[in-house]
Amino acid sequence: MTTNVGQARRKGRTVIRSTGALYLLYVSAVFLCGSPTPTHAQELRRSGFLGVQVVAMPEAVRTDLGLPNDAGVLVQALVEGGSAKSAGIEPDDVITYVGDHRVTGVADFVQVARGLREGDTPAVVIRRRLASVTLSVLVRPRPYERASDVNVEYGSITVDGTLRRTIITAPRTPGRHPGVLYVNGLGCFSQESLDITSNDAKLLYGLTRAGFVTMRVEKSGMGDSEGPACSSPAVDFRAELRGYAAGLRALKQRSFVDPRAVFLVGLSLGGVEAPILAAEEEVRGIVVVNTVAKPLFEYLLDTRRRQMVLQHRPFDETDRSMLLAERCNHRMLIEKQEPDAILAATPECADHIQYPAPFTLLQQWADVNVAAAWKAVDRPVLIVFGTSDYVSTIADDPYLAAMINAFHPGAATMASIPNMDHSLSMATSMAESLARKTPGEFEPAVLETIATWLRAHIPA
Repeated sequence: MTTNVGQARRKGRTVIRSTGALYLLYVSAVFLCGSPTPTHAQELRRSGFLGVQVVAMPEAVRTDLGLPNDAGVLVQALVEGGSAKSAGIEPDDVITYVGDHRVTGVADFVQVARGLREGDTPAVVIRRRLASVTLSVLVRPRPYERASDVNVEYGSITVDGTLRRTIITAPRTPGRHPGVLYVNGLGCFSQESLDITSNDAKLLYGLTRAGFVTMRVEKSGMGDSEGPACSSPAVDFRAELRGYAAGLRALKQRSFVDPRAVFLVGLSLGGVEAPILAAEEEVRGIVVVNTVAKPLFEYLLDTRRRQMVLQHRPFDETDRSMLLAERCNHRMLIEKQEPDAILAATPECADHIQYPAPFTLLQQWADVNVAAAWKAVDRPVLIVFGTSDYVSTIADDPYLAAMINAFHPGAATMASIPNMDHSLSMATSMAESLARKTPGEFEPAVLETIATWLRAHIPA
């Protein structure tokens, strides 16, 4: 789950944060051993790098230019090497059109820009003072992740008839290495971290430096990936699983991966998906981090109440909100009503059924029998949890261990990471983590804990 993707909602709503690579407002292949030549260029085009930071139109600028309320975005800054600066776009320009698309705001602009690919040449219409100017922008490729001591490979796999970007980090030593498929959490975000500073990247590059190959699979429509937008109802729980399953099979086939020693590391929702994947495709073991051990509906209510207590909400207000949350989410998750129908009948549900994922994914997740999924998989499991995690339920971790060990005695081990939150950051308390708007400093103890357990379970 972990960028704090800005989908976090407070005011009585459950805060579900995603862990992934944190974009600047850029928009935002095999690339191996530092070589920038992508071998899949004809199959999967690289996403574009506009290199432009935009903000909502200030009212004074809108009035001076005579623009309507829903027109344009203001260019605040440009990034060296980006397509926008090379095309002649300047700070304080107002972007009103990209191609034939009329720009109506920041979110709209970001959505359009994310669809641009290397080599595209959209006409961008700007207002520069009182003049209207049309510029042809040659879209440059987004930079690639790279590290001096780790091989980084950009590739692709086919999922549901479309190509998905994969990113592999591998040790530079020869021979076959144990592998890790990283199964990320809820939300729509790219998993790339160009400067390798995201907490996810620090975990994965750390595992590679410890001798493991790691693979990430970009979600549908995210990063370079083709397919429906990640937020589309077409991208449901089962569709997400198909993407990870294809990635797991592809990872095992790499010549530098030992197929007998491939593990799953699932963060948050990824820990729910991990046993389902392991039942379909053999793995050596499973690590789950800050995950959920109970059905979604039960988890949501528990987490919502905990977060309101952390926010010091009055208890009567908390109960009032909880009663409404229960009714609204029951209609969506249990009765399988669509959000639009729920809101048409009960507008006050608006604050309670907005999540950073398609409603179809949540509805299918709500049907998962978590215990049955774990019962079907007899593999060693490491359960890692942070004591400052306010998103998942800490009480779930001993429950999950007891559940797994009841089905498969001795299979599950727990590891507590003091003062770690949901995004793998250092935080002295749940309240501190909840108050933050972005992830904090990476907690290295989680890396050492996972790497030590993985090493102990590599076959001889």
